[in-house]
Amino acid sequence: MKKYIALNKEKIEIKTLTKFKDRFKSFRFYLKDIDHGLCFPKKKMLNTYFFCQKVDIIVTDKENNILAIYHDLKTEKFIRPRLKAYYIYVLKKDKALNLKEKDKLRIVTKDS
Repeated sequence: MKKYIALNKEKIEIKTLTKFKDRFKSFRFYLKDIDHGLCFPKKKMLNTYFFCQKVDIIVTDKENNILAIYHDLKTEKFIRPRLKAYYIYVLKKDKALNLKEKDKLRIVTKDS
């Protein structure tokens, strides 16, 4: 089952990372253009150490209500823990420009 975030008229594929190795690697040392997003379930904080590209980060609760949005983050940044945070989404730079806090993030699933 594939997950997508619906933003305006665009759908961005989301890969859910549950294994330690995948979570640790994420977009670290990723030099190719980012064409998908990452979802970290059950995570309250994140760092961008060794990210080679700028990213947007969205922090949501269990119902995907947006708690915080961080735009245009470069490497060596630390996202402080949020008490109600449950999901953290990492997207390509400038993909989360039209989103605001307290909005609901639209997640669409599609069976392969």
